[in-house]
Amino acid sequence: MRKSGAEGPITRVRIKPSLLPMNADLQRLTELEKIDREASRLTEEVAGLPKRVAAIEAKLAEHKAAVEKAKSGIKGNEATRRQMEADIKGFQEKIAKYRSQSSSVKTNDEYRALMHEVEFAEKQISGCEDKILELMIGLENEEKALKVAEAELKTESADVEKEKADARVRTAEDEKLLAGLKEKRDTIRSTVNDSALAHYDRVMRQRKSALAEARDQKCMACFVMVRPQTWQEIRTNEQIITCNSCGRILYFDPASEATAAEPAKKKKARAAEVETAPEQTEQETTPTQ
Repeated sequence: MRKSGAEGPITRVRIKPSLLPMNADLQRLTELEKIDREASRLTEEVAGLPKRVAAIEAKLAEHKAAVEKAKSGIKGNEATRRQMEADIKGFQEKIAKYRSQSSSVKTNDEYRALMHEVEFAEKQISGCEDKILELMIGLENEEKALKVAEAELKTESADVEKEKADARVRTAEDEKLLAGLKEKRDTIRSTVNDSALAHYDRVMRQRKSALAEARDQKCMACFVMVRPQTWQEIRTNEQIITCNSCGRILYFDPASEATAAEPAKKKKARAAEVETAPEQTEQETTPTQ
C-alpha cells in the first residue's frame, strides 16, 4: 500500500529540440535569404502574367480568324453564285438569239451550226445550275460553321476578359507584397556586417542560394564533407562559417539531427524485441519440475 503523500509514477515528457542560439548575422542572413527567395518568386510571377495573357489573346485571335474565315467563305460563295446566275442569263440570251436566227438561215449547215451553239449553251446552263446547287448546300454548312465560330469567340472573349482581370488583381497583390518584402529586406541588410553581407550577395548571384544546412558533417547543398573541427564549430551556430566547396554559409539545425535519430532508435528497439522474443518463448515452453 502506498503511503499518503508518496510520489506517483514518474512521467517522462519528450521535449523537441529547438535551434541553438544563432550568431546575430547568421540569423539575419537566414531571414534575408527567405525574403530574397520569396521576392524572386513574386518577381517571376509578375513577369510571367503578361506572357500568360498574351498566350490567351493569341488563342482569342485564332477564334477571330476562324470567324473571319467563315464570313469570307460565305461572301465568296455568294459572289460565285451571283456570277453563275449572270452566266446563266447570258447563255439564255444567246439561246434566244440563236433560235431567232435559225428561222432566217438558208442552208442546213448554218442551221446545224446554230443548233450546236444552242446545245452548247444549254449544257453550260445545266453546269451552272449544278454548281449553284452545290454552292447553296455549301452555304448552309458555312453558315453553321460561322455560328459555331461566333459562339466560341464569344465564350473565349469572356474568358480572356476574366483572365485579364485576374492577372491585374494578381499583379497588384504581388507588387504590394514585393514592396513589403523590399522594406523588410532593406531593414535586415542595414543590420548585417558588411563583409558577411558582401559574401552573401556574391554567393547569391552565383548559386541562387547563399545559405545551406550542415547535417551529418556535410553541406546539404553540395554534399561535400567538412572537417571534424569545423563541424563542431558549425554545430554551435556562434560564427559564420562557409563551405570550402560551394562557398555557401553553413548553419546547424538540431531538429534535423533529432528527426534523423528517431528511426535509428526505433530500429534498435525492434532489434531488441526480436532478440528477447526467443528467450521468452523458451521459458514459456520449459516444463515445471
